[in-house]
Amino acid sequence: MADISGRRARPDWQTWPNLLTLVRFVLIPVYVGLVVAGHPGWGLVSLVGLGVTDWADGFIARRFHQESALGKALDPVADRLSIVAIVLSLVLVGLLPWVVVAVVVVVDLVLVAMSSALFRGSPDLDVTWTGKIRSALLFVGLPVLLFSSTSVAEHLTWVRVVALVCIVLGTVGHVLAGVQYAAAMVRKRRGDAVPAR
Repeated sequence: MADISGRRARPDWQTWPNLLTLVRFVLIPVYVGLVVAGHPGWGLVSLVGLGVTDWADGFIARRFHQESALGKALDPVADRLSIVAIVLSLVLVGLLPWVVVAVVVVVDLVLVAMSSALFRGSPDLDVTWTGKIRSALLFVGLPVLLFSSTSVAEHLTWVRVVALVCIVLGTVGHVLAGVQYAAAMVRKRRGDAVPAR
């Protein structure tokens, strides 16, 4: 399809932010493999890559108006998979208790089930401030906890304490954000069900 000037129009999905999101999907198993294999330092490097691509795809999408329907659908999936993968890897190497990954996974599964039942897909809801703070706490606490297991910080006990505090608060925030998101889905579904007058 061509635009007014006669040039071939770029498909909606063909954007730099979407490419960066795909890079994030590739980095997730790379990160898990490195951590489980006993390379926390390299795992930390791949985690930084995850964080940078996460920030960059959002910035580029907003700055250069490259938002797309595919990007809106994939970005939250990449965020949730990143959190689950990071938490699970730290559980597998004994840095976190299983209860943390259980809480994160259960909340996400409930939201996915509600989204599928009520909307048969994404409900297209805005991210809440609780969700943003939750993500910030987890994306700070989890890497710091991984850093605490490296040879550089293994004797700095306060680093692990700070990380665990952020993770506990982030996990509580994950539950609260999940409740808010579920309530928003119910409200939107009821609103869509009300016939226009």
